Amino acid sequence: MALNQLNTRNNFLYLLVALVALLFSSAIADDFPYGWGEDLFSLVSMAMLIVGIKSLRRDVTLRKITYSLVLTVGILTLLWRLYPNQFTALLILLTFLLIFVSAFKLSVRQILFEGRVDANKIIGSLSLYLLIGLIWTILYLILITFDPGAFNGIEADSWRTLFSRVAYYSFVTLTTLGYGDISPANHVAEFFAYMEAVVGVFYMAIFVSSLINLTGRNLSEREE
Repeated sequence: MALNQLNTRNNFLYLLVALVALLFSSAIADDFPYGWGEDLFSLVSMAMLIVGIKSLRRDVTLRKITYSLVLTVGILTLLWRLYPNQFTALLILLTFLLIFVSAFKLSVRQILFEGRVDANKIIGSLSLYLLIGLIWTILYLILITFDPGAFNGIEADSWRTLFSRVAYYSFVTLTTLGYGDISPANHVAEFFAYMEAVVGVFYMAIFVSSLINLTGRNLSEREE
């Protein structure tokens, strides 16, 4: 599907594909030698962030701000590639955090609190769930930047190398699976972990109640 075919019936499919592609590129990045994997992840992440933001056509001003943040990530990533240091990595992570939070804000009202329940809304709800996991992924990476030993089972390395591993832990925590291969090593890490678990359970409750409410509202409108 071309981006010019975007509409309110399919826009969240683009967002979902963008988020899954971002996660998949980070998962295979380490299989490419000589740093190609990191470069691939950078290119895919930039492309997918643009596609994802393009799909969110609700607030033009906020979308322009988010585009600027994507450009900032690109510039900072190039700078980090040439002159890697902790400060640049932190700026990249903070910018990613703002992008994911902005995407969540752009999507949440349309998905959970208005309109009819259809396939696009269900796909959008899954996209929101992925965004929550990605937001916590970035929070964990920021924590690791300040304290490389914050988690047992995660060795200190660059944020791009750790992205897939930390994302895995984030989604395992979000779904409250808790395999135990990675665990918090200090109280701050524990705080973020249990807060993510709480948000994950709370989101599912909100998601189900919102769909029931919207379905009931749609039925009432049809009867009237």
